Amino acid sequence: KKMIEYDSTNVFSVEYFENILSKYSMLKAICVSNTSNDIGYIYDSCLNLNIKYVSLRDESKLPLEIQYKTKNTLGSDRIALAVGAVYKYSGVKLIIDLGTCITYDVVVDNVYIGGQISPGLKMRLASLHSDTYKLPDINLQEPESFIGTTTRESMLIGVCDSFVFEIKNVIEKYKSRYPNITVVITGGNMMMMKNKIKNINFFDPYLLMEGLNYIIACNEEN
Repeated sequence: KKMIEYDSTNVFSVEYFENILSKYSMLKAICVSNTSNDIGYIYDSCLNLNIKYVSLRDESKLPLEIQYKTKNTLGSDRIALAVGAVYKYSGVKLIIDLGTCITYDVVVDNVYIGGQISPGLKMRLASLHSDTYKLPDINLQEPESFIGTTTRESMLIGVCDSFVFEIKNVIEKYKSRYPNITVVITGGNMMMMKNKIKNINFFDPYLLMEGLNYIIACNEEN
């Protein structure tokens, strides 16, 4: 199986979803990773069109055992990434998703253990402006200087360096517990790490989508 379309939108609206349905009338099942707005309309549409809706909240439908203590608070994106990692990689996995937040998830074989969450790049940069009186609101980009000689440069270097240092240290933390851990990075800011951290095993931009597809495939078999 292969991906036939990849798209990005800031708001997953009713209109956006209806456009997908009109383009792909052969859809048999849908699995959605959503961390923001209500998507009840997707479930309703699936019922009306006789499309199977696979919920990430039903652990019996997942090829994964979740040992997280507060399962109801575990983000659907983290679940999908963990399933994708189970499907593609063996042994102990550390999945690092560089999105709005940075999420770190540890999966041992097919058991989701847990992880940690910290602010993403844009969130760090925005907080410097919103939580102080004089620091400016600037756009995120890779810093061009080694030492900041303007406030803008200083902010970019501070944010980007702290981002890299954090990821390096978290990887070392988990390697001390699991020496043979496989480190996988994904997410929108993934490529910023390409040449900055050496002990990353895989850069996997489509891991979340592959996880969703694998969940659907497992439920089709059952």
